[in-house]
Amino acid sequence: MSVLDLPRIHFKGVARVNVPTANRNVHNTLEIATNTVLHKGQAVDIKMSPKAYHEYLQSLGPKLNAQGMADENGQFSLACGYNMSGNNHFSWHDTEITALQIRPGECLQQDPLLGGTLNLWGHYNEYLRTSFNRARWVDNDPTRPDSALIYAGQLTISAPNSEANTAHVFSADIDCTHGVRWLNPGYIEQPQPHGFAADLAAARLFQFTVSKDSKDFIINQLNLESEFLEHLKLALAEPDVKGLIVQYCVSNLSPPSQPNMAVFCDLHGSIGLWREHEMATCPAGRILQPENHEHFSNIALQVSQHGLSLNMAISVGHQGYLEALPVDSGLPPKLADKVSLGDLQLQSKEGQTLAMIPEALYNQSLKTAGIIDIPIELNASDLANQSLKLVSDKHSWHEIDWYVQGEQHITYMESPNPKSNQKSNQLVEVYSYFRGTPRAINKLASHNCTTQLISCAPYVETAENGRGQFLIEALSAGSGQIFLGEQHSPLQVRVLSDDWALLDVPDEQVDYDFLYENVMAYYEFIYPFMADKVFSMADKCKCETYARLMWQMCDPNNKHKSYYMPSTREMSLAQSYLFLKYLGNVENSAIPKSLPPCNTELAVAGKIKSKAQLIQALRDAVDLELSIMLQYLYSAYSLPTYAAGEQFVKAGRWTSEQLALVNGSADRRHNSGWRGVLLEIAHEEMIHYLVVNNLLMSLGEPFYAGTPVLAEQAHRKFGLDTDFSFEPFSAQMIAKFVRFEWPTFIPTIGRSIADFYADIKQAFEELPDLYPEGSVSSGGEHHLFLNEVVNRNYPGYQFEVYNRETALFAIQFVTEQGEGVCEQTEQFELSHFNRLRQISKALNQQDIPFESAYPVLKNPVFEARVGCNLVTNPQAQSLMRFYQECHELMFQIMMHHFAQTPRGSLRRSRLMNAAIDLMTGILRPLSVHLMTLPSGIEGRNAGPPVPRAVESSVAEDYAQGCAQLSQRCATLADMARNLDLIQTPDTQIELLEFFQQQMADLAAGNLSREG
Repeated sequence: MSVLDLPRIHFKGVARVNVPTANRNVHNTLEIATNTVLHKGQAVDIKMSPKAYHEYLQSLGPKLNAQGMADENGQFSLACGYNMSGNNHFSWHDTEITALQIRPGECLQQDPLLGGTLNLWGHYNEYLRTSFNRARWVDNDPTRPDSALIYAGQLTISAPNSEANTAHVFSADIDCTHGVRWLNPGYIEQPQPHGFAADLAAARLFQFTVSKDSKDFIINQLNLESEFLEHLKLALAEPDVKGLIVQYCVSNLSPPSQPNMAVFCDLHGSIGLWREHEMATCPAGRILQPENHEHFSNIALQVSQHGLSLNMAISVGHQGYLEALPVDSGLPPKLADKVSLGDLQLQSKEGQTLAMIPEALYNQSLKTAGIIDIPIELNASDLANQSLKLVSDKHSWHEIDWYVQGEQHITYMESPNPKSNQKSNQLVEVYSYFRGTPRAINKLASHNCTTQLISCAPYVETAENGRGQFLIEALSAGSGQIFLGEQHSPLQVRVLSDDWALLDVPDEQVDYDFLYENVMAYYEFIYPFMADKVFSMADKCKCETYARLMWQMCDPNNKHKSYYMPSTREMSLAQSYLFLKYLGNVENSAIPKSLPPCNTELAVAGKIKSKAQLIQALRDAVDLELSIMLQYLYSAYSLPTYAAGEQFVKAGRWTSEQLALVNGSADRRHNSGWRGVLLEIAHEEMIHYLVVNNLLMSLGEPFYAGTPVLAEQAHRKFGLDTDFSFEPFSAQMIAKFVRFEWPTFIPTIGRSIADFYADIKQAFEELPDLYPEGSVSSGGEHHLFLNEVVNRNYPGYQFEVYNRETALFAIQFVTEQGEGVCEQTEQFELSHFNRLRQISKALNQQDIPFESAYPVLKNPVFEARVGCNLVTNPQAQSLMRFYQECHELMFQIMMHHFAQTPRGSLRRSRLMNAAIDLMTGILRPLSVHLMTLPSGIEGRNAGPPVPRAVESSVAEDYAQGCAQLSQRCATLADMARNLDLIQTPDTQIELLEFFQQQMADLAAGNLSREG
């Protein structure tokens, strides 16, 4: 039964909790029903800068110093809490298996699984296609300590000393959001005086399940010779076992030493069997409730043929601390022994002693996460007829005969829609147990504490298997609560704000100002982490740049995913759809004023023998990946956006079916058509470019920006027959792209990219002394644009290269993502080769061909160049020149990052993020626009110019280089102001001005190098 059953895994570690704390409404700064931020008791003026509001919150007392004492000059303010900048990330660190049990009361002394590492991950992000995804901790009602919900997507167990690119012993997807089940608010009985004492003293128990029937439930793929795993596999084969239950407890929060930092907590837990009659998110067994709820929590027990087993995970807390607060390491402080209650007696309700639990046994149960066994003879059937209690001279627990719980006991609901008379209802799955056994319950009265916010069924009823459904209806916005039955099992309900009128706002009115006023301002004022770590929603240029991504992250279909934004989950359905309307308007603003004219008339070789040769081959590989990526981008941008495609449909140039092929669906969700597939592949090629640079830098070489190569030069350098050229999307171009990605397992004539990488792989395998002993990772870690298969198998992988094994893994990653390597692998379906083949099939199966792309020039340039076509239109030339300058700036910023911190984090580097923002916010819209401008050659449009190698550089000194980059941004902003062909000039100019200031701040040391 749950973690009381055998076999069991026990684990211990540390949890990193990065929850925002300025939403707790300590000083009447937030109206939760309407998401209204208050300033001096009134709704804040959204024209107020978010930074000024944050300073206002910080000014509110009382203030605390680092020791948690009242101090008018202290750095903490209770109005902000200890972490106003929290982003809801929740992760496990250094969490290891401490004990394995296949028999009650005994732990295996030797097993290869002992010391294995557990990790809790978030959901794979299909849009950013990332690895290293974090779970999220979300306070449903931030004013309550028992309202936390965890959004997690994957559990993994790795063998001891495994690397990020090592397969897991166990992996499973998590499909249930889980909330606090048991709370012990006084887990530390005698806390030291501290302003955040309530946070420090609390302990919370969570539970989730993983199904053995899931295709992603993988166990012992390393074929460890483990006695425990053999027992576990036999147990999982039992017909009433649905999978595994994971129970974990978070306690002993580390006292924060400075504001706006994540905190760490002790973590301990157990894994057991999930049987047919058990809930997914709530502990099973006979439940005993403490008399004193302030310092103790529930106990679950079961009687079996082996004796008595008790789940006391957080039931008894610790006496106090063994060290002064705060702790220098930032980790949870060491704790004294558990509270001394003496021996506990299990008694019947009438007082008959049935068993004795020695104090030493439950005080020494940390290794088994508070799960203890007592080998005594008890008759379970006899005990079923009487209530139980656990008593000592100092405290007691009494059994709850009827234990009634809702599976989704913490939930969000939309407000009812008054205009359409549409109600907002939710059915909650309810389970009823009598002394631990499922049993039907008839008309158990419910108690609604907030009748003005929610209504509910007057009674709880369940079937013979103890299962039923309970109907809740939302009435108005706010935070409500319902109690089920006499024991007051709570259902917490957050009814979201009533924003239905926003759905009636005409699409064209949803511009940036409207979106900011009605949605984004609230998050800017109360949750600063976006502005600090990602981008500020008060920056119009950033919002316009990432309009599509904002909609995808806020799509209500993704609300159950860990990556959903806002991570705090209080955005209403109507508000979220404003992002889709805004995206449509951003796309519409880029539609050319007149459509381009339509012409309806007929018209492995083993050649690498030294490290020097390997380095040159890697530099060639950088050139290769860069050249291919740019060709994919050129072809993708030659396809109109969805909004432009709609105009083609209205003009009779396309059918609706053809629009769907090119651009996907109007909801801009996962299906983005051929255009989206090419952009995804281009993004992955960009990652290949960085991975190959990591290989290069791991050999001690500097970052290499690369040179785009075309035509005969490409043939000489790479030995490939396929033409390298910048051309619009067509069946011929897709056929060329398929040739680029041709896998080795399909016979072909001539040399392929796969052969090119085979030489490099062989060199890494055979050349001696490439890596000195103890070498460390060099290059830049990142987790963008990784497909779901890579994420599931290696959720911690971030392109690390520091020895021969990680280098070979990196090469395998690049080739698998491109060619697929083998048709029987999971990767093949997601490979570039397979996805491009699908486009090719669809193109060739069209009954009536259609012009899907703008008629742009092949290899356009604005200055004469061999093998390229000269654009003669002066306006297009000037815009192409501006594009070239911005392209060079983007590479200079990226190169400046690697010149300083080749081992630093790409995802946190302000320089790398600036380069990505310029790519997305300037080069992408300029590419789209140039595709629609006349080239000066009849019947052909211009396009982004074929790029040259980046020749100019910036100073090696970080500050001096940033100052030069700031001046370059200023020069380009002036250049943009004099161009009359940029369709959204304000955004490009604002973005350049933004980075002009940011680079200046970095040069002056006013901004950290990492975000």
